[in-house]
Amino acid sequence: MKSTLDLRKLDEWYARHFEELVEKYPQKAIAVVNERIVAVGDSEEAVDRKAREQYPGETPLVITVPSEEELVCLLLA
Repeated sequence: MKSTLDLRKLDEWYARHFEELVEKYPQKAIAVVNERIVAVGDSEEAVDRKAREQYPGETPLVITVPSEEELVCLLLA
């Protein structure tokens, strides 16, 4: 049975860890399952595939982490 994403819970996790993610994984794709980073790579497709292989019953949150420079550009735009 596949799990469903609790988007509120994932959003809260992402907000709590945002600065750490930007520092550790700028411009990297990450996959999160059960509030844990389970895969890191250069493409969302690759980390999604890896996460689904490791956790076949789960639906991973897959995102590309922005760099600090990208955040500055967004704030100035």
